[in-house]
Amino acid sequence: MKDIVLSAKRQKKEIKIFCYCVVLAYIMNIISIIVYDTNWSELWTQLLCVLILSCIFYSISIVFRLLSFGICRLFKK
Repeated sequence: MKDIVLSAKRQKKEIKIFCYCVVLAYIMNIISIIVYDTNWSELWTQLLCVLILSCIFYSISIVFRLLSFGICRLFKK
């Protein structure tokens, strides 16, 4: 059975992508606070929702990266 080995470079890339997803979720939270004119305390109280949303963004990015990888492999052959 083949072991899956993740290099340090690959791990850093995945961490950066997830951090971008967290930042995007926080930006969406800030925009919603401004648009709906709610308390700024929701920036911290909605932390779980922000983390869930960032995980959703990360999973969507995985789907798009897998699709692009598959399409590139399809055209290389």
